[in-house]
Amino acid sequence: MQLFAHLGPLRSTAVSDDDIRAGIARNAAAGADLIKVMASGGALTPNGPRMWEAQFTARQLRLIVEEAARHGLAVAAHAHGTDVIAHCVDAGVRTIEHCSWRTAEGIGYDPEITRRMVENDIAVCRCVSGDWQLFRRQLGAERADAISETIRRMRKDGVRFIAGTDAGVPGAAFGDYVGMLDFFATLGFGRCEVLDMATTGAAHALGLTDTGALTTGMRADLVVTDGNPLTDPTALRRIRHVFASGRRAPALPPEGTEQPT
Repeated sequence: MQLFAHLGPLRSTAVSDDDIRAGIARNAAAGADLIKVMASGGALTPNGPRMWEAQFTARQLRLIVEEAARHGLAVAAHAHGTDVIAHCVDAGVRTIEHCSWRTAEGIGYDPEITRRMVENDIAVCRCVSGDWQLFRRQLGAERADAISETIRRMRKDGVRFIAGTDAGVPGAAFGDYVGMLDFFATLGFGRCEVLDMATTGAAHALGLTDTGALTTGMRADLVVTDGNPLTDPTALRRIRHVFASGRRAPALPPEGTEQPT
């Protein structure tokens, strides 16, 4: 559950410490199991901050993590900007969403920040939409190649990636989770590595100790496919059954279709 949206751009709205405490307490009382903070801009809010600009100070991000911890909750941080990513790492967030290393001049990858990220066991959800080919065309080949190369470098430097999409933004459907997994395969990630991102890696990043693997003592959370996804990349698009805690879920709509509302 991601129930902590940004409280407003710092340059136009003063966010007090009490506002932060109250927002976290309100979401915790509502049953949230994760706090998500919009640490940087997201490019979709009219007149909002740009993607690399901070929406909270480094001190406020530390307060958010500390307050969330008081309620037994971890923090996921939406962060595009290089400086903002550094603040999130120093604050001790559990995961960083996007982590695209943006600056006013372009991509500003910082291996020292990455080293601290790896050292602190902070996972990165790159938030790739299923129709990533569309976004690649929109970005243009040069910018898209630069982003892909940064992901490869992060992987080489030891970053632990977890699987996730950017569903909900224009052009990103909720039904194509597998398309996002295919993207990482095109960058040279092995099939086993990609599946771990969506299972054991995601469970570890979320602090879940009773799911993510098929072994004794775990919940029976299973996806049954027609074929072996380790050898057949299309098998995950042929789902036969889904079990959650041992109970079979209703039949799924075809991959890539929108869920009913």
